[in-house]
Amino acid sequence: MAFGDFTELEALRFTELSRRGFLRGMMTVGAAGLAMPAIGLIEACGGTTSSSNGGNDLLSKLREAGCVNIGLANDPPASIINPDGSVSGQGPVTVQKIMAKLGVPKVHGIVATFGDLVPGLQAGRWDMIGGVISVTKARCAIVQYTDPFQFNGMEIAWYPAVVSQAPTSIGDVGKRGLIVGFNAGSAYIKIAKDLGVQDGKIQQFPDTAALLEALKSKRIQVIISDTGSLLLTPDQVAKYPFQHLDYPPDGPFIAGALAFRKSDKTLYDAFERELKKMKDSGQFDQIAQQFQFPALPADKKNLTPEQVCAKVA
Repeated sequence: MAFGDFTELEALRFTELSRRGFLRGMMTVGAAGLAMPAIGLIEACGGTTSSSNGGNDLLSKLREAGCVNIGLANDPPASIINPDGSVSGQGPVTVQKIMAKLGVPKVHGIVATFGDLVPGLQAGRWDMIGGVISVTKARCAIVQYTDPFQFNGMEIAWYPAVVSQAPTSIGDVGKRGLIVGFNAGSAYIKIAKDLGVQDGKIQQFPDTAALLEALKSKRIQVIISDTGSLLLTPDQVAKYPFQHLDYPPDGPFIAGALAFRKSDKTLYDAFERELKKMKDSGQFDQIAQQFQFPALPADKKNLTPEQVCAKVA
């Protein structure tokens, strides 16, 4: 598949991983010229991570180790890295509940940008993507998604003192030549470019916290993200009193899920069985609501990964 089918950062990561096996040192990201640290190099679970070859026995290896490595972006409230290094958020907490039922009591998070997550999974850097990541057709061809965790609309955020005329759509942002901030490697970059946002107006940041600070400090004029990433706590609302447009009219169908290597079928099948039980019991919705996400809509609750992959761009 052509690299053009991925985000720019994912294409870069696949190129680097295929040449060197894994990333070291510093990497320059996107149009922002932002220096990004390479993702963690230590396999904290004692080398349990399998390669994409022969991964069908990975579940047995994880049970023996008692630990699973998950790759995730620092993207509260979907995925959270606590000060002590532990993980939280909708995706990681669901992983903790399910893996405990599968005989794997410990979950260790390895932080990466969104653009690192799929290449890092394929390179064996972590056992699964345990933070919610957008479902795209290009990614569907490479990874096996779980049932969807979220159905988010897109969101445009700005400060009226910086952008006096409220944006009406993603295309409007592009037409007006506003400087736009994204999470590094976000799938929404391609969406925005397809709708008229130019390369020279795009800046990428390592996580949502950096993105919000860039908006506040006027390094960028707007953020384009999804409604889930910009759910703020009361303290954050006071600190970042931006205005926003939810569900712009030209925004596409968006879903988010966890993901596995396609070769890790035994692990994936066991995880999916437990996930469906959680959905049927209501426990899944309880975890979602704990982190401010709504319950799954009734008309989307039983959508399969295959159905979602058929609907997304």
